[in-house]
Amino acid sequence: MKNAAAVLTDLSQPSNVATHSSIALVGSVDAAGAEEDGKRKEKELDALRRKPMLQALATKEVSSFRLAPWTALHTLARAVTLARRGAGRGLAEHWGSLKYNQALTGDSGAYMRLSAEGRETADYYKALQSDELGIGFALSLAKQILNRRYPQHVVSIVPADTSLRAGWALTSRDKGPRAGYRYRPRFFAEVWKPGEPSRVFPIESKGNHSNAATSHDQLASASAHVEAVHIGSWNETPSLVFSTELPVDGPSPSTPCMLPEETAD
Repeated sequence: MKNAAAVLTDLSQPSNVATHSSIALVGSVDAAGAEEDGKRKEKELDALRRKPMLQALATKEVSSFRLAPWTALHTLARAVTLARRGAGRGLAEHWGSLKYNQALTGDSGAYMRLSAEGRETADYYKALQSDELGIGFALSLAKQILNRRYPQHVVSIVPADTSLRAGWALTSRDKGPRAGYRYRPRFFAEVWKPGEPSRVFPIESKGNHSNAATSHDQLASASAHVEAVHIGSWNETPSLVFSTELPVDGPSPSTPCMLPEETAD
């Protein structure tokens, strides 16, 4: 176990994070969605509503992505703090993210990867670790993308459930009209500048300790979650979907795919 000073030094050391977004990726995600719909048809289930016409992000928007573990963990902590009602629960989740303070390693000349402790943790809490760390990577990249696209604007991340509860009952304990659809995005990104209307982007993030094929399935599933929210006219709400691969051996690429935004400036 490292001492506190060594841990803090490691947390502040930025590393490269590989990103991948391409036309080929879009095709793989579409194929994964079609395969899942075929399985659902065999079970006599309806096909999922997915965001149509997935589009890859421009290379310039996802290139040169460097990240310190502390930034990813801080992004995760801020994202989940408001996800539960009650200050005590939120504070507990904020500090709970620090359980990953020795899960990632790397240096300025290398790609970030799971540390020995991160690999051992994966054996016991594999799904939880990949999902939660995936949030940190995905939202960090989302903020970079949106800051590059909208300079001199503020980008805020809000848990989707926190916002949606203002108008719908999401669980049996909530009061109000039922949402009526169990799929929904995990977060909203609000891009705003004083004196201008806000732009809102539904975001769904997933993570895995597996491979690209798993990410294709996850991105296809994520497209069903962001399809649940439309602001204004149908299919004019820009969205972001991510799947973060955290392989037990090797670097940890974050794999994004963007959806159409016909009405964006």
